[in-house]
Amino acid sequence: MPEYLHLHCHTQYSLLDGASDIATMMDKAKADGQKGLALTDHGNMFGAFKFVAEARKRDLKPIIGCEFYLVEDRHIRSFSKAKGKRDRRFHQLLLAKDQGGYENLSKLCSLGFMEGLYSKFPRIDKELVEKYHEGLIATSCCIGAEIPQALLHGQQEKAEEKLRWWLDLFGEDFYIELQRHRGLENIDGLGVSQEDVNQQLIQLANKYGVKIIATNDSHYVEEEDWAPHDILLCVNTNRLQQEEKRFKFPSPDFYFKTQAEIGHLFIDVPQALDNTVEIYDKIETLQLARDVLLPNFPLPEKFKTQDDYLRHLTYVGAKRRYGTITPQIEERLNFELEVIRQSGYPGYFLIVQDFTTTARKIGVAVGPGRGSEEG
Repeated sequence: MPEYLHLHCHTQYSLLDGASDIATMMDKAKADGQKGLALTDHGNMFGAFKFVAEARKRDLKPIIGCEFYLVEDRHIRSFSKAKGKRDRRFHQLLLAKDQGGYENLSKLCSLGFMEGLYSKFPRIDKELVEKYHEGLIATSCCIGAEIPQALLHGQQEKAEEKLRWWLDLFGEDFYIELQRHRGLENIDGLGVSQEDVNQQLIQLANKYGVKIIATNDSHYVEEEDWAPHDILLCVNTNRLQQEEKRFKFPSPDFYFKTQAEIGHLFIDVPQALDNTVEIYDKIETLQLARDVLLPNFPLPEKFKTQDDYLRHLTYVGAKRRYGTITPQIEERLNFELEVIRQSGYPGYFLIVQDFTTTARKIGVAVGPGRGSEEG
């Protein structure tokens, strides 16, 4: 059986849409003999640091990606349902090949929120993709993406036009993505199934010499998790489970499948499994953990370390508040200061107290703080 790894995975960071716990999903991947897997949450990379850290614990290669919301113009935010105008969003999957790709992926995510946010959707457009595509791998994505949508609606020429745009930009780093889920036999009442679209995608791949990959739109870890996931979707859309006309997944098929299950699904196109390993080989293992960098806090001459100066300010503040520093107060102060010292954050506390002290001096209101000693 060809080797396979998942390149289309949503976790709990696909807010109110994904239900996969990262550690649990990785445990299943490891037990199944998979070498790595991808994180492709909707519109964000909130889970990236945890994803990489958990992968390292299990000797898996973490592949960082994102399933973006792609629109024609990210700046347009005014739509009228009354006039039949709505925000037309397509899904678009991008994966980082290396550190530069990760940085570009981060820029796209950030700009999606900063420049493209509409309703609850951080959106990007092709202008941004063109600007930040270096170091990235792109796919034709799921049935909600622009090429499959064109095929779904019988727009063959439009689909080819869009495919050529992606190929011109990404070249051999663009892949046709195939998915096979139960319940998608009559999409949107158009009389077209997901497999109908797949066969057209394969024809396009052959015509343009594009490699195909197999993926599963994974939103939860085990098949039986579909029921709590459906409740999650109800919370997301503010609907009741018993309502017939509401957003829901068409079957319990959107779980993290094993290599054997995927191999059976795509037995007729084994190259689609092989090509997931090709992508694995293209991708460098990212190291996201960094030392915390804080601005340098200048010390008065008589103090040699930040710990010494923080201790001085703490005791001055305690004497001002309590008058007499009792053994109980001193014990608590020493305990808190030792925690800060071991954590390596005395500079942070000195910077915070500098802000708050200066604010009070110039008449700016300062709150009680959030767990940080403010002097």
